[in-house]
Amino acid sequence: RAAAHGRFGRNAMVQGAAAEFFKMWALLVRSRVDRLGGRIVLCLHDELLVQVPAQAANQGAAALDDALDEAVVRWTPTGSPRVRFVTDTSVINRWSDAK
Repeated sequence: RAAAHGRFGRNAMVQGAAAEFFKMWALLVRSRVDRLGGRIVLCLHDELLVQVPAQAANQGAAALDDALDEAVVRWTPTGSPRVRFVTDTSVINRWSDAK
């Protein structure tokens, strides 16, 4: 029972930190895609669905990665974490194509 409480405590700290990092990333994404005429249309756990005009699709995809890089710099004291943060970004024409 004591071990279970320890796992819960460690997991809560990790998930809490991950949630705060995700909020920072989402805030930066929102700012960047707004400049392109886009918006975040869905935020679920660690996923963002972003809608931008078709002509800005590649810029919108790049904005996600750039925002993640900035979030890492803002989140970590040294700006170079030992953990690698990546996005799995896709440009699609319809929301039903999102995976």
